[in-house]
Amino acid sequence: MGTYCEFYIADYPVLSSKSQVSPLVMTLFRESDKKVFARKCQERNQLAWSHADWEPEEMDKVVEYSATAKVVSERLEIMGFTLTRAQDEFETEKATYLEDRKDWDFIADELALIERSTFPDFIKAFEEILTSGVHPVYFSEKRPEASELARYILKDDGEFYWGFPCRDIRSFFRILLEIVPQTAFVIQDITDLVAGGYYEEDAEVCEWSIQALKGDYSINSKIILLTEGPTDSAVLKASLELLYPHLSGYYAFMDLAVRSPGGAGSLVHVVKSFAGAGIENRTIALFDNDATGHSTAMQLRALKLPSNIRVINYPNIALALEYLTSGPNGNAIQDINGSACSIELYYGRDVLTGNDGALIPVRWKGFDEKVKRYQGEIQLKDTLKEKFLAKVRTARLSGHQQMPGDWDEIKQLFKAIFDAFK
Repeated sequence: MGTYCEFYIADYPVLSSKSQVSPLVMTLFRESDKKVFARKCQERNQLAWSHADWEPEEMDKVVEYSATAKVVSERLEIMGFTLTRAQDEFETEKATYLEDRKDWDFIADELALIERSTFPDFIKAFEEILTSGVHPVYFSEKRPEASELARYILKDDGEFYWGFPCRDIRSFFRILLEIVPQTAFVIQDITDLVAGGYYEEDAEVCEWSIQALKGDYSINSKIILLTEGPTDSAVLKASLELLYPHLSGYYAFMDLAVRSPGGAGSLVHVVKSFAGAGIENRTIALFDNDATGHSTAMQLRALKLPSNIRVINYPNIALALEYLTSGPNGNAIQDINGSACSIELYYGRDVLTGNDGALIPVRWKGFDEKVKRYQGEIQLKDTLKEKFLAKVRTARLSGHQQMPGDWDEIKQLFKAIFDAFK
């Protein structure tokens, strides 16, 4: 049959889970919240255990995690579960729920109730339930005068817990914590799980749950792509959506609005910040395949970075083996892999070819002592970017199985990205 544990907010039973705690619930606590003490069984939560027939002297060894509503609210806030987020999730999920079921005539009354119920209406219904003094299972039976929304909420047969449309149950918890007194306690009682042998009394259940979520988080969350500048991000994002639409949802690009101006040095700073902050997402730092990019990436790889962060350079490409360069001694055809391959060199030969039929030249600049090679930079960067994005737009509109244009170099770049964690 299994054994259940109970999660209470202000003594009201909000969530039961069988045989183990809910890891998401345990993110509200820390090991310092754990309490082990003795109490009479008759002193158990009266709403959850009013049916039990305990002997007067029968004792429990209580094992629970508890903190005040104020403390838990503040923890949820710093995790990002604000009232604003809860309302945003409510509006979005409610609209999706109704749209997906607009033709379900057999629940027309229920859908009409949800459609006309606002965010404040749900809060009012939650308050009605939490202050009722009636267990959720018996609420509709013992409170026939209750509001229609409150009775619907506790039917407990819908897609959402307590009928509240949201993506994460912690947004629902955040709403409940706004209703109860800030001095009320939030409790995860694992007494019966410990008594049933599911956990040892001294097990760090909170820490175990959080680590379990962290392990899944890195795998299941989007991989963050960090680049040297906004042009790289814009080009890669557009190319990923075009060439690999089935994979685009697995990657995220850092919001460039919060980035410093760009460059290899700036990227190093961002990577160090990620490592220091303990960001759990798998993260790829992409450096140019030029002298500065290799020199800077080499320094970064020398640091002890977390296993979820990878540092890579753009790959060598055949196009760069014999490329037009310009320097103090005039023009020459040279291998510029590792010296001058910024994102522009991956746009394709069609983009890099000028009106005169020649490749847009790379101009040599300073010498990098760390990698013992010159740094080169391609000319007309802004023009090339616009030309490449126009190629992307044309390819989107073409609808062809084989899209027009040269895509080999950008595909090689994405292969390096896709292989980063292999």
